[in-house]
Formats: sequence, C-alpha cells, structure tokens
Amino acid sequence: MNKPKKMGLVGTQVQVTQEAQQVLRWLIVVRWISVADLVLLIVLLVASFVNNEQLVQIFGLTHGIVFLALIATVGIGAVQKLWGWWFLVATLITTGPPGALVGEILIARKAKAILRNIQ
Repeated sequence: MNKPKKMGLVGTQVQVTQEAQQVLRWLIVVRWISVADLVLLIVLLVASFVNNEQLVQIFGLTHGIVFLALIATVGIGAVQKLWGWWFLVATLITTGPPGALVGEILIARKAKAILRNIQ
C-alpha cells in the first residue's frame, strides 16, 4: 500500500489560497442576497406605512423567500466551515441584511488578508 505524500509548505499555501478564494466567492453570493433582501425590506416597510395591503402581501412573501435564501446560504457556509456560526447568529438576530453585510465585510477582510500574506 502506498503512503500518501505530505503536501509540505507549498501544498498548504495552495490549499489556504483556494479556501480563501472559495470564501470570497460565497461572500459575493451572500452580499447580493443581502442587498436584495434589504431593498425588499425597505419596499415592504414603505408599503406598510402607506397602508398598501396588496404591496405588503407581494413584497412580504418575496422578502420572506429571499430572507430564507440568505439564512440558508449563510448556514451552508457555516456547515462547510467557510466561516463561524456567529455569522448565522448575527444574520438571524439582525433580521438579515445588517448582520449579513457586516459579517460579510469582516470575513472578506480576513480572507483578503490571508491572500495578501501568501502572495
């Protein structure tokens, strides 16, 4: 039976680079979903304040679906260990966009710093 080769320092750097790039790709998806959720939430609140029930029903459902997509995306990233569970908790506690956008900025900074240090 052949023993697996150890990757060494170069292999580790490649792996870390790939992981940081994967985190950044996932964060782009999180950012777009967060922005869409924020826009829908603003429209929903405006429709609610002007007592437009028809728009509230339409944008309420749409916002709910996008919010669930945001929670699912952040949760899947946590399960895949792209980031910590605190990101999901922050997104839930802040009802979506605020926590997701702040968390996305913090995690992106860390991933970019890792990429800068390796190159």
